[in-house]
Amino acid sequence: MQIITLQQWNAMGLAPFAERLTKLIREAHPKESADVTDAELRGEIARQARKARGYGMKDEQTAAAYVYTAWLLGPDFDTRIPSLAQILNEPTLSAPRKADALNNFTQTVFHALDTHAAGKP
Repeated sequence: MQIITLQQWNAMGLAPFAERLTKLIREAHPKESADVTDAELRGEIARQARKARGYGMKDEQTAAAYVYTAWLLGPDFDTRIPSLAQILNEPTLSAPRKADALNNFTQTVFHALDTHAAGKP
Protein backbone atom coordinates (compact mmCIF):
# COMPACT_ATOMS: atom_id res chain seq x y z
CA MET A 1 0.00 0.00 0.00
CA GLN A 2 1.39 3.38 -0.97
CA ILE A 3 1.12 6.23 1.52
CA ILE A 4 1.01 9.78 0.22
CA THR A 5 2.12 12.78 2.23
CA LEU A 6 -0.26 15.55 3.22
CA GLN A 7 1.55 17.84 0.80
CA GLN A 8 1.10 15.34 -2.04
CA TRP A 9 -2.56 14.84 -1.18
CA ASN A 10 -3.12 18.59 -1.13
CA ALA A 11 -1.18 19.00 -4.39
CA MET A 12 -3.31 16.32 -6.08
CA GLY A 13 -6.34 17.82 -4.46
CA LEU A 14 -8.66 16.33 -1.92
CA ALA A 15 -11.49 17.25 -4.29
CA PRO A 16 -11.59 13.97 -6.28
CA PHE A 17 -11.63 11.96 -3.03
CA ALA A 18 -14.39 14.13 -1.59
CA GLU A 19 -16.35 13.96 -4.84
CA ARG A 20 -16.24 10.15 -4.90
CA LEU A 21 -17.31 9.90 -1.27
CA THR A 22 -20.05 12.49 -1.78
CA LYS A 23 -21.41 10.39 -4.65
CA LEU A 24 -21.16 7.18 -2.60
CA ILE A 25 -22.98 8.73 0.38
CA ARG A 26 -25.69 10.26 -1.81
CA GLU A 27 -26.30 6.95 -3.59
CA ALA A 28 -26.27 4.82 -0.44
CA HIS A 29 -28.19 7.27 1.77
CA PRO A 30 -30.40 9.48 -0.43
CA LYS A 31 -32.93 10.40 2.26
CA GLU A 32 -30.36 11.02 4.97
CA SER A 33 -28.18 13.18 2.75
CA ALA A 34 -30.96 15.13 1.05
CA ASP A 35 -30.81 18.10 3.44
CA VAL A 36 -27.03 18.53 3.10
CA THR A 37 -25.61 20.52 0.20
CA ASP A 38 -22.76 19.09 -1.85
CA ALA A 39 -20.47 21.85 -0.56
CA GLU A 40 -21.34 21.06 3.07
CA LEU A 41 -20.86 17.34 2.51
CA ARG A 42 -17.52 17.82 0.75
CA GLY A 43 -16.40 20.15 3.55
CA GLU A 44 -17.27 17.58 6.21
CA ILE A 45 -15.57 14.84 4.21
CA ALA A 46 -12.41 16.96 4.06
CA ARG A 47 -12.61 17.65 7.80
CA GLN A 48 -13.05 13.98 8.63
CA ALA A 49 -10.23 13.00 6.23
CA ARG A 50 -7.92 15.36 8.14
CA LYS A 51 -8.98 13.70 11.40
CA ALA A 52 -8.28 10.28 9.85
CA ARG A 53 -4.74 11.40 9.01
CA GLY A 54 -4.28 12.27 12.67
CA TYR A 55 -4.98 8.63 13.49
CA GLY A 56 -2.45 7.43 10.91
CA MET A 57 -5.08 6.62 8.28
CA LYS A 58 -3.24 8.33 5.44
CA ASP A 59 -4.17 6.35 2.35
CA GLU A 60 -7.48 6.77 0.54
CA GLN A 61 -8.91 3.40 1.51
CA THR A 62 -8.43 3.76 5.24
CA ALA A 63 -9.35 7.46 5.19
CA ALA A 64 -12.54 6.56 3.33
CA ALA A 65 -13.39 3.95 5.99
CA TYR A 66 -12.94 6.62 8.66
CA VAL A 67 -15.00 9.24 6.79
CA TYR A 68 -17.81 6.78 6.08
CA THR A 69 -17.85 5.71 9.72
CA ALA A 70 -18.21 9.38 10.69
CA TRP A 71 -21.16 9.65 8.31
CA LEU A 72 -22.82 6.59 9.86
CA LEU A 73 -22.03 7.16 13.54
CA GLY A 74 -21.67 10.93 13.74
CA PRO A 75 -18.77 13.33 13.29
CA ASP A 76 -17.52 12.93 16.84
CA PHE A 77 -17.65 9.13 16.97
CA ASP A 78 -13.89 9.03 17.51
CA THR A 79 -14.22 10.66 20.93
CA ARG A 80 -17.78 9.69 21.83
CA ILE A 81 -17.35 5.90 21.56
CA PRO A 82 -14.59 4.85 23.99
CA SER A 83 -13.77 1.52 22.35
CA LEU A 84 -13.25 3.19 18.97
CA ALA A 85 -11.23 6.00 20.54
CA GLN A 86 -8.97 3.37 22.09
CA ILE A 87 -8.48 1.60 18.75
CA LEU A 88 -7.85 4.82 16.82
CA ASN A 89 -5.32 6.05 19.36
CA GLU A 90 -3.41 2.76 19.55
CA PRO A 91 -0.01 3.45 17.97
CA THR A 92 0.79 -0.23 17.40
CA LEU A 93 -2.23 -0.81 15.15
CA SER A 94 -1.78 -0.28 11.43
CA ALA A 95 -4.14 1.93 9.47
CA PRO A 96 -5.72 -1.07 7.67
CA ARG A 97 -6.37 -2.78 11.02
CA LYS A 98 -7.98 0.41 12.33
CA ALA A 99 -10.14 0.62 9.21
CA ASP A 100 -11.15 -3.04 9.62
CA ALA A 101 -12.09 -2.37 13.24
CA LEU A 102 -14.26 0.59 12.21
CA ASN A 103 -15.97 -1.47 9.51
CA ASN A 104 -16.54 -4.41 11.86
CA PHE A 105 -17.94 -2.14 14.56
CA THR A 106 -20.43 -0.40 12.28
CA GLN A 107 -21.53 -3.67 10.69
CA THR A 108 -22.09 -5.19 14.13
CA VAL A 109 -24.02 -2.16 15.38
CA PHE A 110 -26.27 -1.90 12.34
CA HIS A 111 -26.85 -5.65 12.24
CA ALA A 112 -27.91 -5.55 15.90
CA LEU A 113 -30.19 -2.58 15.25
CA ASP A 114 -31.72 -4.28 12.22
CA THR A 115 -32.22 -7.53 14.11
CA HIS A 116 -33.82 -5.68 17.04
CA ALA A 117 -36.08 -3.65 14.73
CA ALA A 118 -37.24 -6.83 13.02
CA GLY A 119 -38.16 -8.28 16.40
CA LYS A 120 -35.62 -11.06 16.19
CA PRO A 121 -33.92 -12.23 19.38
